[in-house]
Amino acid sequence: MKVLAQTELNDVSGGLILLSALTSSYGASMGQAIGSIVDVSYKVAGKNTNFALAGATLGSGIGAAVGLSPVKAIAGIGQGVNLIIDNARILKA
Repeated sequence: MKVLAQTELNDVSGGLILLSALTSSYGASMGQAIGSIVDVSYKVAGKNTNFALAGATLGSGIGAAVGLSPVKAIAGIGQGVNLIIDNARILKA
């Protein structure tokens, strides 16, 4: 079975390559900025979290959804949510 390249995957899943790339990177930047603020807040409290990565991943997935790339959107949103849950577990410990 052939492994699809990212452009082929976007073509098959209905994504618009340029639009998806723009919205995905914009969403990742916004998510990382918000996550970094959260990380700094918890660092002051003595907790070491990585909400910046979680926010970037989730934001990238949301941006991909806006860019009409459903496969990339589902993957990004799913990974972002998992990273948020991992960070929540760190905070509970």
